[in-house]
Amino acid sequence: MRIGDLMDRDLTSVTENTPLKEAIEMLSQHNLTGLPVVDEMGFLVGFISEKDIIKASLPSYCEYLEKGAAFIPDFDQLSEKLRKKGMEPVGKYMTRKVIYFSEEDSDLHAALSLIQQGLKMAPVVREDGVFVGIVSRAHLIEHIMCDEDE
Repeated sequence: MRIGDLMDRDLTSVTENTPLKEAIEMLSQHNLTGLPVVDEMGFLVGFISEKDIIKASLPSYCEYLEKGAAFIPDFDQLSEKLRKKGMEPVGKYMTRKVIYFSEEDSDLHAALSLIQQGLKMAPVVREDGVFVGIVSRAHLIEHIMCDEDE
């Protein structure tokens, strides 16, 4: 099946000039782990994730957590640094080399790519590069489970 048939067409996104604080609020309000970054014409230019934001605030903590730690030793320090970074633009911390899919890509291609890259979600763009939706592992799992029932 085509990604265009099962993606979420929610166009929640930010621009490079969006303050980090606003991006964090959007992540929380929409229960997302990341947001596409688009320009004024809607073209995908990057992606900002929770991990990017934490890494921007406390880079050494990300390394610590990636090595298997299950907690943050000094939450007050993280909170203080996040507050200080709140007004900085998303563009300063976003990932510019984004893994994305086209509406015509297959569900198998997307599933394999998300798993191989360790991603929970990825943007979907039209042929011209305009952001049109999101595909997530949850969408793909739901698609597979529903197909088995039919």
